[in-house]
Amino acid sequence: MKAFPYTIIDLTHTLSETTPSWSGGCGFNHEIALDYSDCQDDVKFRVQKLKMHAGIGTHIDAPAHAIPGSTTVDDLKLENLISPCVCIDVSKDIIADSLISPDAVLLFEKEHGKIEPGSFVIIYTGWDKFWNEPDQYRNDHQFPSISEEIAVLLLERGITGLGIDTLSPDTSSSGFPVHKHLLGAGKYIIENI
Repeated sequence: MKAFPYTIIDLTHTLSETTPSWSGGCGFNHEIALDYSDCQDDVKFRVQKLKMHAGIGTHIDAPAHAIPGSTTVDDLKLENLISPCVCIDVSKDIIADSLISPDAVLLFEKEHGKIEPGSFVIIYTGWDKFWNEPDQYRNDHQFPSISEEIAVLLLERGITGLGIDTLSPDTSSSGFPVHKHLLGAGKYIIENI
């Protein structure tokens, strides 16, 4: 059998009742609706019930999230969800209201070469250090975000998608330009990495 040629890294967070959410309320509930001891038949079952907002925890925003009538998650091409990954670490000296500029991408490319078409790009801000402190992670929607110019630059590079370790690449006061550009171009965004 041929060895699997890639390294797989799980970047997801475990969901719980304290998982940070956009609204700040409890966005995830898990309960056992039927347990083994409740069953009278020979075969015992456990039935679990989940209740959550779609945009909680580590999740994907498909184009239809912000672009009416466009691609939903189930319509995304699988080959675009499995792609080489580039991680741009901007965590040094990052603060809550940092707006990451194209200089971060250009500096990365100066050191590592131009981002190849078909790459998935992760912007690592270090904000994930607050994941277990939901109020600080949410921070009244003040967290490091990405400039509109980066979205345009990354689209010029032909990326498949963008990931970030915050609630969103956009803050609520920005008008959501990164969502508009990337999702409008048929790309996807992964939040809360």
